[in-house]
Amino acid sequence: MTIKTNVPSIEFTPQGLILPTEQEILKGVLADFNVAFGGKLSKNLETPQGQFASSITAIIAEKNNQIAWLVNNLDPSYSDGFMQDAIAKIYFLKRKGQVNSTAICVFTGLPGTVLPKGLSVKDSNNNEWLLEEEISILSSGQVEGRMQAKGIYGAKAGTISQIYQAIVGLDRVTNPQDAVEGIALENRKDFAERVRKSVAKNSKGTPESVYANVSDLVGVSDCYVIDNPKGVSVTVGSSQRTIEPHSIYVAVIGGKDEEIAKTILTYAGNGCDFNGNTTVNVTDDNYTDPKPTYEVKFMRPSSVPIYFEIKLKREAVVGSELLVKETLSKSFQSLNKSKIGATIYSVEFVADLVKALPSDHLLGIKVGLRKNNYTESITVGIDQYPTISSENVSVVLV
Repeated sequence: MTIKTNVPSIEFTPQGLILPTEQEILKGVLADFNVAFGGKLSKNLETPQGQFASSITAIIAEKNNQIAWLVNNLDPSYSDGFMQDAIAKIYFLKRKGQVNSTAICVFTGLPGTVLPKGLSVKDSNNNEWLLEEEISILSSGQVEGRMQAKGIYGAKAGTISQIYQAIVGLDRVTNPQDAVEGIALENRKDFAERVRKSVAKNSKGTPESVYANVSDLVGVSDCYVIDNPKGVSVTVGSSQRTIEPHSIYVAVIGGKDEEIAKTILTYAGNGCDFNGNTTVNVTDDNYTDPKPTYEVKFMRPSSVPIYFEIKLKREAVVGSELLVKETLSKSFQSLNKSKIGATIYSVEFVADLVKALPSDHLLGIKVGLRKNNYTESITVGIDQYPTISSENVSVVLV
């Protein structure tokens, strides 16, 4: 038996779905009710049958919306959550979990003193930082070590200085630069961008393939890759970073030095020179002895604090300043872009601030690389990574 209904169906067209409106659904439900009860049924929505028809309409409309959500999530441009994870599996990718904050610390003490992996140091807020790899103090009496936090939190320069675990021969420790704040679970936009760029993952000899593979390494939260095919040095970015002839430049936040260097060597191509402030000797294990060893360089960007000036109406509610600082920090972390070498526009933060504050309280926002020197946008170098802290957010009531 074929059951007929006056309720319009979803239309699947080459351009996408066309959903009937709730008014069209309600009209169809009432028509079905009228036929079922003899043709003289009142269509007044205040009647029992009218209220029943309204409920049925809401159920149908909600199911239509769920189908539309499912169809939209089959498109990589709009997918989210577990549907985005499923699509990424086609590319053999997984969403990255939390990446903890990192900092470069300088340890001072007796030359030859061994600092074990996991050495604990605390900052002025009593947050703990652990040494990622075993190192030894050099003949100069100092050595740099990479520290990882036990979570996502910042640390201003000079604040990681409390030696929590005493080591004979270790006198003091400090972080010359601000720590690089980590990220929470990889968000939809960042994951979608990494999936898009991963199509070059199985290729070799291109900046795209280097980027796709380095950015996919565990612990890597940001990556920037550019090459110089010319026979002369060139300068790139606002910091005028020099890139050697016939070389590739890779800047990375997070990850392990050895894994990064090996990945760069594997995917950068033959005869390619390297640039950066971090050098790792990589042995090619594809050969038998004597195995060739290559000196691979890449850049660990220096952190650069950015400053904000936020203008609010003088009658802004109590607590607005704290709300502004918290909102800016969250918005900055969720920016859908690589922050290395990025141009940051003040307008990018307007929507979140307007949403967080009472209406009409936000009067203006500007950004700068120095305090009291604000503009509409700033650009950091390809060897720099912008950071934000509440101390660098100035809230002005006007």
